[in-house]
Amino acid sequence: MPEEKVKTQYVGNIKDLPVVDISNFILGGEKRIVFGPDRFWDSHVMRHLTLKPGAVVPLHDHPWLHWALCVGGEGKFVVGEDEYDIENGSWMHVPSSASHQFWNTSKTDALEIICIVIPKGDVNPVGDARGC
Repeated sequence: MPEEKVKTQYVGNIKDLPVVDISNFILGGEKRIVFGPDRFWDSHVMRHLTLKPGAVVPLHDHPWLHWALCVGGEGKFVVGEDEYDIENGSWMHVPSSASHQFWNTSKTDALEIICIVIPKGDVNPVGDARGC
């Protein structure tokens, strides 16, 4: 009997990816890994973050830069001493070591952000567990 080949999945939906528990860093937040060392991209990690209404990513900093893109909802983004309104289509750049945070300003809709970091950056900045 011939050996069956396992088919690689090249297309999928973010909502079908496993949720990574980030409750020790972001209450009301979910994270899913879209691409990373375990899925097609050795040099970076692309995460999909969903923040429920009122959820806040605490102010933090780290030595790596990252990029983010709002793909749904509305909120606020702080980098350094600057605060910005963000909405679907807003892009954000976080320089290395810059303090930053996001929060959802909606009372009804989720804020959805695609965030890209280097693999060592896919950690919870306030602990060892994988987080933001």
